[in-house]
Amino acid sequence: MGKFITRAMFGIVLGLLFTVSVGVVSALSTNGRYQFESNYPGIGHERLSTVLIHGRIKMQFLGYNVANKITISKQFYGLFLRYGSHYLVIAKEQDTADNRQSLTTRSFYIIESADKAAYISDQRGLFITRDNRPLHLKSVLLGKPIAS
Repeated sequence: MGKFITRAMFGIVLGLLFTVSVGVVSALSTNGRYQFESNYPGIGHERLSTVLIHGRIKMQFLGYNVANKITISKQFYGLFLRYGSHYLVIAKEQDTADNRQSLTTRSFYIIESADKAAYISDQRGLFITRDNRPLHLKSVLLGKPIAS
């Protein structure tokens, strides 16, 4: 029985190492820049700029009101693993208005087709506007790849 458990544990560890290795190799070969946007009629719009270079990620999020003034700004710097169009990110999140920083993890997809791209994430959630109205953020932002 002990020999079986040892072999099973060895197989699990080997499988995890292989999975992480695939994500690292794919991330190290990634080099892309994207800009995504989404509109909220009567409220404003948002823009997400993403730079993915050899396993490192930089994301800048800007939220605009109807008058095209920035109401929220966040930046993310970190590392990612890539599995096809799926990205797993661990990053430092910085709220640029008051310089608060925290460690965050993200999971999202970037699907690219010709000169178009889509950012898909189920971690978008809810934003409370300055006048206390809840705004359900869209899970899909459309955009395009940007030439390096």
